[in-house]
Amino acid sequence: MTRARILAEARTVFARRGHAQASLREIAEAVGIKTPSLYAHFPSKEALYEAVYAEVVAEHTAFFDELVRTSADLEPLPRLHHLLSGIGLYYRDRHDEHEFSMRAAVDEYGAAGQQLRRIFLDSESTLAAAVRQAYDDGVASGSFAPGDPEGFTALVFVIMDGLFLQLTHYSPELYAERFDRAWRHLSAVLSA
Repeated sequence: MTRARILAEARTVFARRGHAQASLREIAEAVGIKTPSLYAHFPSKEALYEAVYAEVVAEHTAFFDELVRTSADLEPLPRLHHLLSGIGLYYRDRHDEHEFSMRAAVDEYGAAGQQLRRIFLDSESTLAAAVRQAYDDGVASGSFAPGDPEGFTALVFVIMDGLFLQLTHYSPELYAERFDRAWRHLSAVLSA
């Protein structure tokens, strides 16, 4: 029994049932141990949930940090497209992570919400800096109309959150169509 196995099984259970409905007994059964054995690794269900949350955020951050790295040499508009496309790319084959993250967005308002929000907000600094840099580069090159860089960064994060939600509600085909339409509109507005 390893901590990694507990975290993996807990992620699946929390994704399927959510924090409130998941039980340590159910997680222990999935791992193949007795419930008290979990306490050797995690002092409480909340501590286990926070560890799973931190792990999911770390994986998400690593993925987007790699997108930032691989898009750094692109022109500003294709760079933004590359970053926004990351939402669909990341969650396409990560259904448990998507479900966990959807539930976590709601669970963050519970007792542990402040700590979970801190974990998430700490993770997005590289992506925010990359979005801001793409905007600044676009303005400097004359390909973007000048405006409020902080407002633009906030707008991109709002769009990313919307894309994340749309993955839940729409088929992959409709998601792709909506993404393409939204992207065409955003790129036209930026270039105006």
